[in-house]
Amino acid sequence: MATRGPEGQHIISAGEVGAFSVCPLSWKLKWIDREDTKMESSVELGKQLHKSWSTLFEESLLLTKWIRYLAVLLCSAGVFFLLIQSPKERLDDIFFVSVQSHGLQLVVLMAASLLVIRSFLKAARRRHRDSGFALSEIAVAIEGSSILPSREYISVKQGLAGKPDAILREGDFILPVERKPLAKKLRDRYVAQLLVYMRLVEEFEGVRPPHGYLLLGENCRRVKIENQERKQQWVTSLLSDMRRILNGSPAKPQPHPSKCRKCDVRHRCSARVDERPPGTPG
Repeated sequence: MATRGPEGQHIISAGEVGAFSVCPLSWKLKWIDREDTKMESSVELGKQLHKSWSTLFEESLLLTKWIRYLAVLLCSAGVFFLLIQSPKERLDDIFFVSVQSHGLQLVVLMAASLLVIRSFLKAARRRHRDSGFALSEIAVAIEGSSILPSREYISVKQGLAGKPDAILREGDFILPVERKPLAKKLRDRYVAQLLVYMRLVEEFEGVRPPHGYLLLGENCRRVKIENQERKQQWVTSLLSDMRRILNGSPAKPQPHPSKCRKCDVRHRCSARVDERPPGTPG
């Protein structure tokens, strides 16, 4: 929120860059002037959906963890069951005696354990998919998780900060993920925010991510955003404009009925447009 680093330079958050791409004046009123905001019910709903998403994903991690435990316990129980039957006999005799005298119990134990493992595995996979991730992907951090704590990047060098909602590992690459539970379509502000994350990941993880992911809507529709140079040049231009405003230049409004209607500082903005003028093309 227009914070400063140890040398006095402004540290701009990834979320701010997204907000600035919508309307520079709205960003200034909210992030620099610290005007009071009117929290919409949709904001609270978005937080609730975001929390549900992180909980769902964490459940998939916990279930996967318990599957491993059950598999180890099953193998250990089977070996122990065989060994206690006749410790003085050779292994082939032990197996023969065990199966002959307690074969039914062993089969029932193994079958029940396999059914439990299968049930846990199906539940884990379902939660993983519902969270917007592929089964083959490896998550290394997620916002709100106690198992894989989120990673926050603060770059004094770039004057940028950000905390992706999730971070994935694909091969040698670390990829940022941003969750937008109320989004109905792809918007520039989401892309701008994700591109800033890519800059931070490159600096702190040491490898430039080739892309990142946006998870849109309640169903976590996944959109792949390529880390293209032209897109990063657009972000550079946004950051340059933001720093000029931080240094005293005026912020130009970009009013539009749909944007102004959703703006949480519109009650403080004299440039807002409340409705589309008659005859204006939609």
